[in-house]
Amino acid sequence: MSACITLLTDFGTEDTYVGVMKGVIASLCADATVIDLTHEVPPQDIATGAFLLDASVDYFPEGTIHVAVVDPGVGTSRKPVALRTSRAFFVGPDNGLFTLVLQRQKLLQAVCLDNPQYHLPNPSATFHGRDLFAPVAAHLARGVPLEELGTPLTRLQRLPLPRIRVDWLGIRATVVHIDRFGNVITNLTRADYEAWRVRWDVKEPAVEVVSGTDLLPICRTYGEVPRGQALALFGSSQRLEVAINGGNAAQVFHLQRGETIRILRSESTPPPRVQRKLNLG
Repeated sequence: MSACITLLTDFGTEDTYVGVMKGVIASLCADATVIDLTHEVPPQDIATGAFLLDASVDYFPEGTIHVAVVDPGVGTSRKPVALRTSRAFFVGPDNGLFTLVLQRQKLLQAVCLDNPQYHLPNPSATFHGRDLFAPVAAHLARGVPLEELGTPLTRLQRLPLPRIRVDWLGIRATVVHIDRFGNVITNLTRADYEAWRVRWDVKEPAVEVVSGTDLLPICRTYGEVPRGQALALFGSSQRLEVAINGGNAAQVFHLQRGETIRILRSESTPPPRVQRKLNLG
């Protein structure tokens, strides 16, 4: 069975950067299967790259080699790295790009890619995707052990992540991604949402997008409301999102990454014990 290599970058497809990376891989490991995740990550947007990578990796075979290159610090002191987790390999810059993946997959091994034997000769300071990451991925696909690629690492860079805030009254979630349809995706997972409902015995929650606006129903799919109407749902990433059936929720609600979405319970009066606690100070 041939190795599977995925590519995620912010290179776009107008230039030859992606094609050249594929050429390097084909030259070193011709039987590898190379799959493009996306090359349309917004330029230098590490957080979006981290989100898209994390939302994708579970759908590939165990042992897949994921090459991710969103690298505004290329050529600086940031380290080029390769990782092995409980499910896959990851190759790219040590700038937080693997933060979300490493929240869910156990890190088993990490190395700094400082063994030039597995790089292209005379590597450029500005195109590590071609000269370091693509050849390293190809060598991994050929069976080269991770430890031969460089020096062991015990610490990796992590992005600061927003946390959901939960109490009896509801949840405050943070917008972490807006997709090309204008769907506004938050950091609230279905699992955390269901745990909140069970803990606080929430019967009919709703979503407040902007303070003072009408609350949105939480639906199963987009077509459960008339065209042009707003709704909330847990999308394919299993995170809560705000959408408009046939429209662009980000534009309509003027939302961008980092803003807060509130999930509220329909009941307006908390039980006495919680009410007293809320009134302290």
